[in-house]
Amino acid sequence: MTLRRLPIMLSFLVTMVLLFGGWYLYQQMEVKEPLKTEVQQMTSATLTDLKVAKDQVIVKLHVTNPDTFPQEYRQLQKELQAYSNGREIDVEVTNQGEQLKKIWTDGQFAINEAIELHEYSKIPQLVAEWKQTYKLDSAVAKMDDSTIYIYMKNGKQDFYAMLPRTATTGEVTLHV
Repeated sequence: MTLRRLPIMLSFLVTMVLLFGGWYLYQQMEVKEPLKTEVQQMTSATLTDLKVAKDQVIVKLHVTNPDTFPQEYRQLQKELQAYSNGREIDVEVTNQGEQLKKIWTDGQFAINEAIELHEYSKIPQLVAEWKQTYKLDSAVAKMDDSTIYIYMKNGKQDFYAMLPRTATTGEVTLHV
């Protein structure tokens, strides 16, 4: 009885390996590689990680040119949508210098308040205050129709944040 089932079990095992291997190969060749190629064409950021899951694509970037990044980011979003096959796209930046991250965390309440109240003109003022208060080399805020971009640099450390212009539902906490 066991010997008669062996061919069936082997057939089942081979079928499963082919199915899952085919799915994995499809993910790599038809989704991940085109996404990776698109991201690597950016001149204002470098790809640090790319993960393609069943329902989500996670792209991690290190911004190298904060002046041109917003324009390239808008184009990248369009390209990612085209290749993502309906998956949620999450783009994260890895520019997170520890000292600058603390400045960001301490000031995030005021930034979120400006977004919530649609007082976007306060954001560059806040960032300019950070630059002066903390004697930063650079602190810049830019905005387009959907995103606010904030960049800070001090010495070799830098920090980059991208925020949606519409307030998100969630708690805002001021860390002191």
